[in-house]
Amino acid sequence: MARDTFTVEDVNPKHGFARLRPDSGEGLFNAPLYPEPESGAPPFQLRKGDRVTGLRRGQAVADVAWVSRAEPPYELVERMGELLAKLEPWELKVPATAMELAEHHWRDSREDPLRQELLSQLPTFFDFELSHPFKDGALLERLEAAMQPYLPGFAVKPLQGRNAFVVDPGAVEVEVGEGDWDAPAKTFAPLLLRVNAQLEAAGAPVRWVPAENDWLLLPPGLAELLVLHGVLGPR
Repeated sequence: MARDTFTVEDVNPKHGFARLRPDSGEGLFNAPLYPEPESGAPPFQLRKGDRVTGLRRGQAVADVAWVSRAEPPYELVERMGELLAKLEPWELKVPATAMELAEHHWRDSREDPLRQELLSQLPTFFDFELSHPFKDGALLERLEAAMQPYLPGFAVKPLQGRNAFVVDPGAVEVEVGEGDWDAPAKTFAPLLLRVNAQLEAAGAPVRWVPAENDWLLLPPGLAELLVLHGVLGPR
């Protein structure tokens, strides 16, 4: 079946579709916001100015594939270049160019090489690959081990029959939230806030920082940098 060529006129991320104008003929056609995942093709969202091919199905276009992609805004490429330069003193390496990172960010990629690389290089509170946090028997042991360089003798133990922990040094009781299977970070937030208070009191150079449904252990200055550039926090 013959394929037609289109230009993306508009995108509607809220409702998950794009509007395409055909090279031949009139009118606008709806298409999925993300083209078909071709072999090796990045999982990018369509953007205005992209050129694509596809098969017309009434007022819709199926089997969408790229011909060419519009470039991300130059300002975003510059900003990503600045971020890569600022990450160097923190000894964080990201094997991607500023243009590649800008395109992933601009197109709300289903992958995020910057975030993935940083998360692989920074300690996390949860280990979702191991198990869900509520079933992770080594969770508190990992926390204790991560804190020893900054808080020697740090320990945390759950209190039987209560949503609470005892944190040492100081034997401080910390009440935590009800278990939420889909948002475990909320459950443990009071505990990590208490740990952060102890880190600050000890003059430690790191803090636990929320990152989506997890927490990262990193210096506050690095956390501010990553929040500023949209790596941490809502995308």
